[in-house]
Amino acid sequence: MSGSRLSTRLSAFAFFLCLFCLAPLAGAQGFGGPGGGGFSPGAGMGGGGPPPQQKKKKKEAPPPGTPEMHAASGAEDSLSAPGSEPSLPDEPLKLKEPTFKAIGSDAEPDQVELGRSPNTTTYTFYGPYVTEKSDKYQFKLAFPVWAERTMPSRTKPLETDRASLFGGLYYNRRSAERADDILFPVFWNLKDKLAKTRTTLIGPFLNRSAPNESDNWLAPLYFVGTRKHGGYTLIPPLLTYTSHDDQGGFNLVGPMFCSWKGGSNCDARTAQDIDFGIAPLYFYGQNLKTKYEVIPPLLHYYRYNDRDLSWTDMWGPYFRRHTQQMDSFHLFPLYYSFWGKDERHTTVLPFFHYGHKGDSWLLATPLFVAARGEHGESTFASPLYARYRGRTELDMVTPLYWAYRDPDIGLDEKVVFPFLYSRTSPRESNQAFFPFWGHFERYGISKSTWITPFFQHTTDLRGWQTNIHPLLYVGRNALDTHFVLAPIFWDFATPKSRTTVAFPVFWRFSDEKEVTQLVGNVYYHEKKLKNGLDWEVHIFPAFSYGETPNGHWWNVLYGLAGYTRQGTATTVRTLWIPTKLSE
Repeated sequence: MSGSRLSTRLSAFAFFLCLFCLAPLAGAQGFGGPGGGGFSPGAGMGGGGPPPQQKKKKKEAPPPGTPEMHAASGAEDSLSAPGSEPSLPDEPLKLKEPTFKAIGSDAEPDQVELGRSPNTTTYTFYGPYVTEKSDKYQFKLAFPVWAERTMPSRTKPLETDRASLFGGLYYNRRSAERADDILFPVFWNLKDKLAKTRTTLIGPFLNRSAPNESDNWLAPLYFVGTRKHGGYTLIPPLLTYTSHDDQGGFNLVGPMFCSWKGGSNCDARTAQDIDFGIAPLYFYGQNLKTKYEVIPPLLHYYRYNDRDLSWTDMWGPYFRRHTQQMDSFHLFPLYYSFWGKDERHTTVLPFFHYGHKGDSWLLATPLFVAARGEHGESTFASPLYARYRGRTELDMVTPLYWAYRDPDIGLDEKVVFPFLYSRTSPRESNQAFFPFWGHFERYGISKSTWITPFFQHTTDLRGWQTNIHPLLYVGRNALDTHFVLAPIFWDFATPKSRTTVAFPVFWRFSDEKEVTQLVGNVYYHEKKLKNGLDWEVHIFPAFSYGETPNGHWWNVLYGLAGYTRQGTATTVRTLWIPTKLSE
């Protein structure tokens, strides 16, 4: 019986002891007696026998006038064929009591109470002495000195399973499965007879033994364990930890470490995957595919790959690498060399670089760069002169002269900086002599001529324009025209509208529906309506006149005197006061 289970029992019997003391008081208050749920010592706690059976409900008679129902012929006959047929229970989904109690339970089999009777449990109370008995299960308590539980052993029911607690400090259990002694908190001796294991704990010392296993601990100084195929050792003061089995392990002794797989020992000859070293001075590792070595103080790194037979070896400024396609050798930071099949590249900083691959080569020095490509193209470049010959051609005298040619498209482009620019091809011709003259033409599409930065004349498929920047702008784009003489005159015309401004005396804006015009102090506006024309004229500030489709009006000095007619309604104004003459 575990310590937690024993504590539960002690709490339960303390509760029952309180009930025992309160039972006479409950009876005196009328809560006892037959059928009253009162408690009497020695009586069963199960609750007075089986519950009463429920009577079957009587079938109600049908309402008057209901047709009489008769069973069909043969309705009482069984449809099952003769023979042994499986049958379902009356309540197929109902769980039996043991199954119901086991669902969701995480109790250990060794903690399950055995030997109880489902029908009868008796309790006896003699002050602090309490007993509970149910068939072969018995519990005794002499609070707070002694407690004992007895029941049949789980594997040998004829042998008693006894657990005793003395003074809350010493626990003793004997059964067919267990032999435990605990003197809390200094001594623990737990024995599992079935698993043949024993665990002994005396203060900081622990000893555990089992078939092919053992553990010996002296916390927090020493931890050692053995297993059938390995074991472990942990010594914290010495920063030592080892763990191994047939498949691998890990060892750590101060700065030294070893981790391996595929063997029982840290041995590079037998392990399939191993890493070991002395941090931070030396590191080594290998597996079935790769091998590496690192020595940080010597700037050393080595790696070998068995899959592609490549390797890398570095010692300080020395660097060497090999693959099936390329080899390299470097002396940092001055010398670099790569070579492979039919190619090699060498650099000596800061003097030169030379490399070749097949028929191509490259030579670079601080004074010039020269190269030849696989298809015969050549390049020469220096701080003053550069030349390229291939599918295209380039000549350059830095920074004054550039000449570029593309024979495939007939392009010829030249720059004599900063005065002359020329670009010709079958589809265009552009020439400029900065800043005096420029001619840019795309054959059959557009043509533009500049004389000094001020005069420009351009023609294209949609029209033309002539500009004298920043004063005169004249031109046509399809049906749209413009004429600007800045900052005095602007005229923009389209098929549906026109805007004309002669600043500051003339303003006119017109479209298909409206015309607005201002000449000096004379303002005119007209608007086309569905039933006619609405227009007005103002001579600021003396006189205004206007007409609508159903009338007209006039004002002197904005209403000092005036007249308005809308249909048959007329209004006059005198001293800005309106007076209706007719409705």
